[in-house]
Amino acid sequence: MFNNLVSSYFGSEKLTMGRRSDHTRDELREMSLRAARAIIRGKGVQALSARAVAKRIGYTPGTLYQLFDSFDHLILAVNVGTVAEIRQRMDRETKDLTDAVAKLKVVARVYTEYAMAHPGLWRLAFEHTMPDPDKPPGALTDQTDAIFLWISELLSQATDTPRADVSAAALWAGVHGVCHLGVTGKLSLSGTDGATQVTERVVESVIAGMQN
Repeated sequence: MFNNLVSSYFGSEKLTMGRRSDHTRDELREMSLRAARAIIRGKGVQALSARAVAKRIGYTPGTLYQLFDSFDHLILAVNVGTVAEIRQRMDRETKDLTDAVAKLKVVARVYTEYAMAHPGLWRLAFEHTMPDPDKPPGALTDQTDAIFLWISELLSQATDTPRADVSAAALWAGVHGVCHLGVTGKLSLSGTDGATQVTERVVESVIAGMQN
């Protein structure tokens, strides 16, 4: 689905930075990412294109190709930022907690609240696939693997068991599934509060299953 976002401009646009020199390369990258996020938040993923991003920052679509290997790589950079933001919120809201169960519930709540508040960014981060499936996006994989390992460690602490990768996968899949139902309007308990209630129950169920 999301691969259809890739703009045809990269096949035809002249590969020059354009006439403007108002910004450095790093500034242009950051401007492009901010523009892409603003478009997704304001108009949805379907409005994201090379032309839309370029127009928003005041440059040509060809400029984007000089900043990113392809439009897919711009999307990848947006997604890395999204997952990093989610992890930062998790860290911030769990930093004063010592109980592993309480941390897991907060992690699930933060993840769910982000998905419900920013469905376009959330879906793009977890549903977009790069053109070459044999070359996984390292930066994004590193981000998600770090969250998964953290969840596994918290589950082990909460249940006093060895590292629990399978249970962590079950927990991750359960919370992610609830979020998907929530953002697509297919969850019987509507709204963010309903979704967070269900994800908290997922956490409790996985912990109870490990303790039996």
